[in-house]
Amino acid sequence: MKKINSVLDERQETELLKVERNGCWGAFWGLLAAMTVQMFIYPGSFSHIAGEWIVFMVLALYITIACLRKGIWARNFKPDAKTNLAFSGAAAIVVMIFVFFLGYLRRPEAFKTCLMLGGVTGAIMFVVIFISLSIAAKSVKHRQEELDREPEDEDLDL
Repeated sequence: MKKINSVLDERQETELLKVERNGCWGAFWGLLAAMTVQMFIYPGSFSHIAGEWIVFMVLALYITIACLRKGIWARNFKPDAKTNLAFSGAAAIVVMIFVFFLGYLRRPEAFKTCLMLGGVTGAIMFVVIFISLSIAAKSVKHRQEELDREPEDEDLDL
């Protein structure tokens, strides 16, 4: 495949990367917001969000796998247990509230059941997310060590 030389200078290339980054994350969070709203409008009907869910999951998997392969965790957080606990806890609380409200919208008379279902789902999600983040953090650390050991390509052009 033939490489196309860029006609952008370094400043323009940096600006383009920022635009692309903001567009990607805007699409990611926009899809999540759209799916959330649709789930409250049409509770119990997955068919209303199937297309958005597929695009969202493909984007999420691509970002996750690409970052793991490059040994990148996050710009502002370290891949450690404290970070994993914080993010797992926050995600579990969001899932717990979300499941509670979805259940309550469908059956307002079953308040206690919805509360219990939200709590159990939140607890399960905490464990699953914590384990997943711990595995990913270990993978990132391992990949970073591999990349640090690799000799850098040296230009031998004289």
